[in-house]
Amino acid sequence: MILPLIAVTLQAAPLVCPPQRPYDPANPFARILRGEAPASRIAETADMIAIVPIDWTHPGHALVIPRRAVRTLDDMTAEEMVHALELARRVAAAQRLVFGATGYSIQQNNGRAQHVCHVHFHVIPNTPAAPAGAKTKEQMDTIATALRGAMAAAAQASGTP
Repeated sequence: MILPLIAVTLQAAPLVCPPQRPYDPANPFARILRGEAPASRIAETADMIAIVPIDWTHPGHALVIPRRAVRTLDDMTAEEMVHALELARRVAAAQRLVFGATGYSIQQNNGRAQHVCHVHFHVIPNTPAAPAGAKTKEQMDTIATALRGAMAAAAQASGTP
């Protein structure tokens, strides 16, 4: 219940991805998943992918995205949530190896501050911020290749796929 005083003084900003809006199969992540748009892929599982986002400030920043068309966390199954966080943890381990990150944040938005209307998890290492400005495909691919290699080396060392 919203208190009347709060309701009067606070105005919610319009949402880019309101939860009641139907899933848009033309969103950027849906296009990447169908192979219609390029992406610097870090890792892929049966139900998730990890990519380098086009707009990042901390080198190593990654997105974990379900393959299934889901708008918000509320639309994910419990199993998908576990798989997303397992992949995020593996990406974070690679961020430590490649970039020397000593920590990371996982950010996930549902309507509020969500700009692509397909659920996704930001895995943001605590690396020093890079200069502002557009990142090149070559920079993104270099990061993806390095993280992919670190994940493969870690899997081989632990004996996991």
